[in-house]
Amino acid sequence: MRAIRLLPALLFPAVAGAQVRQPVRRPAPAPKPATAPAPKPATAGPTLQIPLAKITGEVFDSVAVAPLANATVQFVAADNPQNVRSIRTDSVGQFFLDSMRVGSYLVGIIHEQVDRLGLENRIVQVNIAGSGDVSLSLGLPSAASLMKTKCAAAGEGNDRGAFMGMVRTARGTPLEGNARVRVQYLETVIGPSGMSRRFPSRFADAQPTGAFVLCGVPPEASVTTRAYAGPDSSGVVELVVPRNGLLVRDLIIASPQRVAVAPTSAAERPRTLLKGTSRVRGVVRDSVGKPLVGARVSVPGTGAEGVSTGGGAFTFEALPGGSWMVEARAVGFEPRRVAVDFIENAEAVTEISLAGLAPRMDTVKVTADRWSREMAAFEERKKMGGGYFLDDQQLERRNALFAADILRGTPGVTIQPGASAGRDRVTMRGNAGAGTCIPAVFVNGMNTPIPDGVIENVVSTNDIRAVEVYSRTGSTPPEFMSRNGCGSIVIWTGQRRRPNDR
Repeated sequence: MRAIRLLPALLFPAVAGAQVRQPVRRPAPAPKPATAPAPKPATAGPTLQIPLAKITGEVFDSVAVAPLANATVQFVAADNPQNVRSIRTDSVGQFFLDSMRVGSYLVGIIHEQVDRLGLENRIVQVNIAGSGDVSLSLGLPSAASLMKTKCAAAGEGNDRGAFMGMVRTARGTPLEGNARVRVQYLETVIGPSGMSRRFPSRFADAQPTGAFVLCGVPPEASVTTRAYAGPDSSGVVELVVPRNGLLVRDLIIASPQRVAVAPTSAAERPRTLLKGTSRVRGVVRDSVGKPLVGARVSVPGTGAEGVSTGGGAFTFEALPGGSWMVEARAVGFEPRRVAVDFIENAEAVTEISLAGLAPRMDTVKVTADRWSREMAAFEERKKMGGGYFLDDQQLERRNALFAADILRGTPGVTIQPGASAGRDRVTMRGNAGAGTCIPAVFVNGMNTPIPDGVIENVVSTNDIRAVEVYSRTGSTPPEFMSRNGCGSIVIWTGQRRRPNDR
């Protein structure tokens, strides 16, 4: 068997054994008989055989560093486009074609991975020059090659990565409107005034097919992302960029049904649950695979929560479609979230493994860190009054899906509907009393301009741990004052404390 690897094109070596016509031997003259002999029957010439090849091949995904299973490989005759041979790869990415005519072919691969990488129009030419057994290797480009090709126009350096994939609907229908993907990640900036942290928002507009590419994402970074198109949106999804810099993942979007839940006590605020026709079931295990019973499981942002039962199993019904995070917590274990895609009228299956908490020595000396200092100052300002304050416990009760929903109903704040979900504008009344204005927004103490008033562009709902609202400049602390003639909103990010964490 001859092993041949497909580069831009393949040229198969010629194979010996071509059919050759032999010359016809003439019989020696016979003596003339007394009578004329009977005429001899005519003999047929040699049969011309068509050379055929047997192809054994494989398809390898260089991005996932794994065989590409269930891919369709098509061979189209270069001299006759009507002559098409198709074969599907097995679970290990291999395929076999018997009785393949010798000739020139255009070869393409059909697979969802090919679509999300933007390689659907990529074909190569293969020349089969002889019969016999032939080995053929096909593959998708490497992560480095893809980023070099896709991000060349963006002018990003080789030290940066990329996030690419497809935006799809949970209904399996075409997108309603232009799809957009928002990505946030932590950046440390060193400037004249020292080192600071920020969470910039970056956006990628998807093609009509839903394919998107966002270049310049830092490798090995934790990012939060959300996709939306028209009335559809996904949840806030947390992902990690691989070391090679290329993050490939689809985002599922849907239109959730909002259901208001009346408070059961005077201290509780009204809640809004997100509903749909999706389901999820799963198992919570420890690091060695043992099921965990009694683990708290939730789908943040939807209001769905429960407890794992026998065998560590959990089930949620009537969930909204889209890409969401499923979170599990258990006493003595580190909390963990996993991204799960919910398809309408279908059931998703997942498994969450929790790592045990590392042993810690008893604390002898307590030193205040940045977070404790900021929260101590938050509590002090809360006692003094002058503003409207929301701590992590109040935020948990509100169970808001979007950042604007957190501020809905807050004194002095007006929420103006946006063009799509998550795009509502946060405004206040100007100090001069003439109309509304966009308040100054401070994220972790840094003034973060938001010209359009869409706070969702700079911080995700699940990342908000505390909020301060100052609608009057006379009561605004000096460190949060601005000259825009409007009030100020101060947002602190971090992991919220649960009731059992206190």
